[in-house]
Amino acid sequence: MKLKHIILRTIVGAGGILSFASCNDFLDMAPLDQVTPQEYFNTTDHLAAYSISKYNDLFKTHSGWGAGTVNNDQNTDNMVVGGYSSTYFEKDQWRVPNTGGDWDFGQIRYCNYFFETVLPKFDAGKIEGNRSQNLHYIGEMYFIRAWVYYNKLKLFGDFPIITEVLPDEQPVLIEKSVRQPRNLVARFIINQLDSAAKYMSDDISGNKTRLTRNCALLVKSRVALYEATFEKYHKGTGRVPGDETWPGKRVHPDFSTNMDNEVNYFLEQAMEAAEAVADNVTLTGNTGVTNPKSIAGIAGWNPYFEMFADEDMSGYPEVLFWKQYMNSGGVSITHGAPAYIFSGGNNGMLKSFVDCFVMEDGSPYYKSDEYKGDKTIMDVKEKRDLRLQLFVLGEKDMLPSSSTEPAALKEFKQPNVISLEAQTSDNTGYRIRKCLTYDNKQIISGQSQSTTGCIVFRGVEAYLNYLEAYYLRYNKVDGKAESYWNAIRNRAGITGSFRTTIAKTDMNQETDLAAHPGSYEVDATLYNIRRERRCEFIGEGMRWDDLVRWRAWDGVLTRKFIPEGYNFWEEAYKTYELPEGVTIKDDPDDATSNVSSREFKYIRPFGKVKINNQVYDGYTWAKANYLKPVAINEMRLASPDNSTDNSVIYQNPYWPTKVGGTALE
Repeated sequence: MKLKHIILRTIVGAGGILSFASCNDFLDMAPLDQVTPQEYFNTTDHLAAYSISKYNDLFKTHSGWGAGTVNNDQNTDNMVVGGYSSTYFEKDQWRVPNTGGDWDFGQIRYCNYFFETVLPKFDAGKIEGNRSQNLHYIGEMYFIRAWVYYNKLKLFGDFPIITEVLPDEQPVLIEKSVRQPRNLVARFIINQLDSAAKYMSDDISGNKTRLTRNCALLVKSRVALYEATFEKYHKGTGRVPGDETWPGKRVHPDFSTNMDNEVNYFLEQAMEAAEAVADNVTLTGNTGVTNPKSIAGIAGWNPYFEMFADEDMSGYPEVLFWKQYMNSGGVSITHGAPAYIFSGGNNGMLKSFVDCFVMEDGSPYYKSDEYKGDKTIMDVKEKRDLRLQLFVLGEKDMLPSSSTEPAALKEFKQPNVISLEAQTSDNTGYRIRKCLTYDNKQIISGQSQSTTGCIVFRGVEAYLNYLEAYYLRYNKVDGKAESYWNAIRNRAGITGSFRTTIAKTDMNQETDLAAHPGSYEVDATLYNIRRERRCEFIGEGMRWDDLVRWRAWDGVLTRKFIPEGYNFWEEAYKTYELPEGVTIKDDPDDATSNVSSREFKYIRPFGKVKINNQVYDGYTWAKANYLKPVAINEMRLASPDNSTDNSVIYQNPYWPTKVGGTALE
């Protein structure tokens, strides 16, 4: 079988560039991590295929029939999707597993096998092909190993650092299974990303559908900022190495380091890497137009909006890495995101999120004479930050027609808060518009046949990472931090300076969880930096990680968080067009109730019915939820006597060492 056919099937699976025909005998080939070094890793194409084969597993992108990546903010104070999650918000629901639970090393072994096999061959000059390309794909594997470890760091904190393929021998496995302090894991990840950046090229694919050097630097800034802020805000909780209650003391009795110095080291690493990206990336322009004017003008009406749903994203300098889709020549790599968003995606943005956006002049809405109130969604959006106007649908905003209709624009009119079908419901009334396209050929109802692209990394994150790291390191905003912040706000159509916003911010009136973490005070400058991230990354899956690293869920330990949506019960209900045969039922004691009680004014997506509803009065939180529990069997396997007490794998803070156990606090 020809190698190009191996590469084809690998790339097809990863949604990359497609230009070959399919090969029926690919199924006869051994998996890429099971072939022998003698028959593989001999050419540039071998290396390219091995690294790209993991793309689908590693990166969250649009797939199947659903809203795709815009749902990635679910279970935060930004957004709800479907029903409520019991994983994090019910103390007795998330239980310690016996096996599994993401404590695995399959992807790490995949990377280690590559390095053990490829590096000696490369050094000996035994890999055919272009040397710089070979180096790039080696760099990709360093990136992938870093990315896998970063996800383990976020889930578990302390984690074993394994860089070799291990034999199936218990003494060796126990020795290598020792959990390493999280700051050392983060340093290891940064080291891997440094290697990735050293070897990777700027754009080997020619259209940014493969990882690039900028991706490595951007992720380095993300990892460093995550670790710096986690260590800063979680210090003293047992989750940070060296804490009095840190469970790692049993395995690392001599561990000692200055964690304040560690925080500064990571902040400096974040700034250095972010600056290298930000200085070489231009933000995509925003015309200020919030809707296309006619069906003939749906191309180029606003590049900032179109960037998130273009079929070809390679021309946007801000897009660093994206997934390409196609449906041609017998090859179908497609998704349903635009059609799902078009019809109402069984999700909804929250009032807390919408309240976060400032007015065009930079004033918080509660300090502005131009704020029109919230009787309609269009009122809420008027003269606000353009990101709110663009990416949350209001009654007068335009929708495209579907693919079965003549191409046209039509008014949104009303959200589907009372819907007969869950998949077309707007759970809060605030429907997200990011990743929607006005090309009606992409709006294929009920099918995952769209071919709009999906952004994985974009350069504005470097601007925001630098800004936050700089302020935390130096307690001021000037120089490049100031210029980056201004660039972001200018694109958002905010005319007033960030200093005006800071001066007018009343922390007592901000409902953002990140403004009131409960365990420490947040000043107005830091809060507005956090606000900027929240407003910029609508529906891009950044919010959960931010709330965790800022320890912002602590506020929910003492006061419940109630998800709320738009103002339904003041005016909207009077003109709401109900589905045929449906009447409004708002009695929470009635199991058939279809909307939350009018006594609340704002839609409460999880407040329709009280019966058997553990979150009717809001979400709760447990201290244990910041890190996942380690599976008990994994602990036993890493113990000389099969006990958890003597295992080199210790349990995370506030979790018991008992199968099925729930959070202690």
